[in-house]
Amino acid sequence: MPRPSNHKLKLTRRAIEDLQPEGRRYRVLDTEIAGLSIMVMPSGRKTWSVRYKPEGASPTEVVLGDYPGVLPETARDYAGKVRSGARLEGRDLAKERKEARRTHAIRKERTVDKVLETYMADAERRMRDCTIVRLKSTIRLYVTPKFGKKSIGLLTLDEVRRYVEEIEDSGRPGAARSACSAFKGLMAFALQRGLIERNVLAGYPGPSIASRERVATQDELKLVWWGLVDMATNPHGRSTAQALQLALLTLQRRGEVAGLSRSEVDISARRWTIPGSRTKNKSPQVVPLAPLALKVVQEGFAHTGTDQAFAGRKMLVASTGHALTRGFIRLREDVGAGDLTVHDLRRTGATMMAEIGISGDVISRILNHTPPGPQVTKIYNRFDYEPQKREALERWEEHLMQIVQRAKARQ
Repeated sequence: MPRPSNHKLKLTRRAIEDLQPEGRRYRVLDTEIAGLSIMVMPSGRKTWSVRYKPEGASPTEVVLGDYPGVLPETARDYAGKVRSGARLEGRDLAKERKEARRTHAIRKERTVDKVLETYMADAERRMRDCTIVRLKSTIRLYVTPKFGKKSIGLLTLDEVRRYVEEIEDSGRPGAARSACSAFKGLMAFALQRGLIERNVLAGYPGPSIASRERVATQDELKLVWWGLVDMATNPHGRSTAQALQLALLTLQRRGEVAGLSRSEVDISARRWTIPGSRTKNKSPQVVPLAPLALKVVQEGFAHTGTDQAFAGRKMLVASTGHALTRGFIRLREDVGAGDLTVHDLRRTGATMMAEIGISGDVISRILNHTPPGPQVTKIYNRFDYEPQKREALERWEEHLMQIVQRAKARQ
């Protein structure tokens, strides 16, 4: 039988089975579909391919697969689609496959860890220092160990959702929300930078946040206050105790209290001005200091001997909101204050202020909730309300001291 190289046959299963390998590979063209052929290798391997000419380009060839994995009827069907696509749509399947392979290789190199490097560099330019600290901790604990080596383009909603739910089911709802937030931020960044084609987490709400309405009782306030007084007698716990006392007296957020610096305080005016760079809503906050609050601030600076009112144990860096949380957890366990949190103290103060007749508008401004209206009005009102805030905070301080003194007298 003569060598059938470049001969034409109707490539049926029987005809293909009869094709025998030779010392060199050879090609047999199909008589049914133009451009379709099968290549017979010396090893006996038989591979389908189709040649076609994309519009405005040179003829090219694309491999369809090996026989018998790809049978003649399947090869003809696919070859017909390739040629018609090239003719009618101007598509070049070989080029598309090459580009797809290149894209896949690039995506495999874009691991979560690699993208995180760029993401964190961008985040550090946009976010507050305390936010960056929390984000780095979340990524280190929950993102990198699980998905660091995985291509970011291959992450799926299902695997992220199941992982977040596992964290939540383990009794760490706060960590689950933080992990979810980190994943969503990372994916949104990757889409914005063109590193992925689709954000699979878009629209994923993550774990729900149960509304917390915990308010301390007067007895719990007494336990907390005198526990803080006792903690302040220990030099190692003094900064944390003083910061928590100031948080309760002024009702400002834990991170804002922890980072209080000398440049923010006007002792003669009895005023603490928190810059917008350190507030949650990015708006500067003027906090009038009632007598005891002012005393706590002065004692804080005296204790640290630095420009920070509250510092870590080695007095080298400012305290943090997380440090206050950890200190408060130890305190509440020591004094038996249940499941109170630092933020519950803020809610408690706001609730009790309302009970003693302070208006909701003034309370809202003490809490630095964003008021409605144009920005210029917000700036004007920030200073215009200082007398009302001072009166309210002095009344709250007096009320709080009455509570803790009455409770102590009953003992």
